[in-house]
Amino acid sequence: MKLNSMSLTEQDYKQIAKKHKPKPKVLTNCLKAFLVGGTICLIGQCIQQLFMTFAGMSAKEASSPTVAVLIIISVILTCFGVYDKIAQWAGAGSAVPVTGFANSMCSSALEARAEGLVLGVGASMFKLAGSVIVFGVVAAFIIGVIHVIFGLGGNH
Repeated sequence: MKLNSMSLTEQDYKQIAKKHKPKPKVLTNCLKAFLVGGTICLIGQCIQQLFMTFAGMSAKEASSPTVAVLIIISVILTCFGVYDKIAQWAGAGSAVPVTGFANSMCSSALEARAEGLVLGVGASMFKLAGSVIVFGVVAAFIIGVIHVIFGLGGNH
């Protein structure tokens, strides 16, 4: 590539690009992530408290329906394009909780809906989820083996 009758080497280009690259606002990004992630968790705690108060559930019993409600809320917000705007502003704060996983699966399904239910929605949705599910199953298996071998853990 020629620039003012001089050739630009790869290293020169990298130096110029590095000089003009905007510096990330780490503190601001961390604060946004903390606020949004914390708000999602706070909403989850409120939902769990509602199950405990109005359905007479214990904290352990209320945890599964709480996660289900959070997933449903995330999917609805993703369908209306709201969750993506939150994620764009908050970064990792919206990606880390279970709602972020639900958002990513729903987004994949929405993008592939024109290809059909099975080969489009089903296949695309589990391209993303497959690695997460496999990691979870393998990690649970390893923890289970450690528990059996060393007898670690509670009184289950």
